[in-house]
Amino acid sequence: MRHPFIALLVVLLAADLAFGQVTYRPVPLAFPQIAIGGDTAGQNYVTLVQLVNNNSAAVTGHLVLYSDSGAALVALIDGQGPQSAMDITLGPGEARQIQITMSGEITAGWMQITYSPSDALTTVILQFRSGTTVLSEVGVDPAFGTIDATDFPAETDATLNTGIAIANPSTSTAYVLATLWDPSTGLSVANTTMSLPPNGHVARLLTELIPTAANISQIRAKLSLDSCSSASCIAPGGGFLATAIRLNGGQFTTIPVAETSSGGAQIRILPQVAFGGPSTGLNMTTILYFTTNVSTGVFGTADIFDNDGNPLPASADAAAPSSSLTFTVPGNRVSRVVLTGDQTLRSGWIRLTLPGSVHLIANAVFQTFNGSTLASEASVLESAPINRGLIYVSTRSGAANVGIAFANSQSASNTITLDLFNRTGFVAGSRQITLPPNGHLAQFVTEIFPELASLTDFDGALSIHSSTAFSALALRLSSDKLASLPVAANGMYRPSITGLRITRTQSRGAQVSFEIDVTDFDSDVATSSSTSVSATAVIDFGSSGYDVGPLTIPGTGMLDRATGTLSGTFQPPNVSGTVPSGVSAMFYIQMQDSLGNVSNVVNVLVRF
Repeated sequence: MRHPFIALLVVLLAADLAFGQVTYRPVPLAFPQIAIGGDTAGQNYVTLVQLVNNNSAAVTGHLVLYSDSGAALVALIDGQGPQSAMDITLGPGEARQIQITMSGEITAGWMQITYSPSDALTTVILQFRSGTTVLSEVGVDPAFGTIDATDFPAETDATLNTGIAIANPSTSTAYVLATLWDPSTGLSVANTTMSLPPNGHVARLLTELIPTAANISQIRAKLSLDSCSSASCIAPGGGFLATAIRLNGGQFTTIPVAETSSGGAQIRILPQVAFGGPSTGLNMTTILYFTTNVSTGVFGTADIFDNDGNPLPASADAAAPSSSLTFTVPGNRVSRVVLTGDQTLRSGWIRLTLPGSVHLIANAVFQTFNGSTLASEASVLESAPINRGLIYVSTRSGAANVGIAFANSQSASNTITLDLFNRTGFVAGSRQITLPPNGHLAQFVTEIFPELASLTDFDGALSIHSSTAFSALALRLSSDKLASLPVAANGMYRPSITGLRITRTQSRGAQVSFEIDVTDFDSDVATSSSTSVSATAVIDFGSSGYDVGPLTIPGTGMLDRATGTLSGTFQPPNVSGTVPSGVSAMFYIQMQDSLGNVSNVVNVLVRF
């Protein structure tokens, strides 16, 4: 398997590329499900696309909509059209929301945005409306590439169902095997193979996908999706995009999917849990789903902590309250734990401890009730610890808000810096929060930044960072409806490589000396405490192979500056001897600033 850095490179050596010509690698993002159309005066669907250019240079995104057949899906994009594609240019730091609608019947499809010279934070919200009133909405996470396989919990009953959406971004037909695993035995109980044409899409309810499976109308089981090379599914295929949606009565929530792996971290973090509240007013329940493909099963412990880092008792499946719960997931199956509380609404976070690096997918569904009536649901996966992140922020007076939850799983206090940017990329406010050991905080952005409460509307971004790792999640609130929001792994502003020149090549050891022109609005590529700049470079010899490695570049040319030029030399770590004279190769480079924000990828053809 190729190095992850290589796997991201989709611009390959081209015969017509001149030596010295710099190429900026385009970055495709995909969303496996969108929904539009319906009666504008009755029930209808609207797709919102929220974008933040968190780079130090302008970016352009080419947005394309696809139908189930793979043909163009024609819609109105911000009222323009009908059209199936649109180019979007965003200045550094600019935030923008785009609305996609359609006249006529409800239609599903998928969307791809290809960015250049670097990707931007992109969020998709699917809204189910009655007229202009939001009845339910879900957030769909972006996919940066295809996956080969995934597992997730599927559940049905009289009011509950699971929807599966799959897209094929390839120019060839894709085949995906859907397998339902018996909740009693952990054995395959039913399966079906879906055929997707090039750029095709399919969205089905579980009860439609495998209608003949026993007890399909009332089941809680693991559903797995596997890519196949043909309809016979005897060999793996080229990958697919997928998401799942949980339908509970009139409420929808995304079930985020993750690529199946053989293991994972021993400690997992769910940065938010909420339960309890007055039975006649606003109250909440958190449902935990644990899914595994380990044939012998998985067990673990869930410890719940409050804001101050103290144990927080909850009732698991109506048992006596406890802050430490044990759970068991039988082989190839799903386990569910329902957390409830008393008449006081409480929140905190959960630390999951497993016996080792084993496969387990953990996700939580937050349920909000008005008395006994379900008002909203939102689902999130576990959150890996990060040092930085970025969230799209949209607030509307009395109508919309964004909530953020932080968990500190460290044994020491953790101070996190929060920078709020407006829609043009200027700083609108800065705060610091300090979490005690095992501490937690969950607040709306209007509480963290009270100055927002007086604004009619606000669109922008929230950048979060700390020198110590923390876990975070974000939820969007529209009236009383919740939807999950992605937390991007980068902050604002990422450095941008705007130029690349090769100053020298050396056949011995395949050395490449270079200069890169850099723009960094934060002026923190190099700091007085560390003038060295970390980068990753690749030399790709095409059919002869490639070599990738880290390098350190002297950064004094960017010290406390927003623009500058850096020089360095890359020595591939695994190339020995001398490269024959006249051999050509593609040289790629990507750098990062002092906070770990990565730049775009730039490449150029070189000759030794």
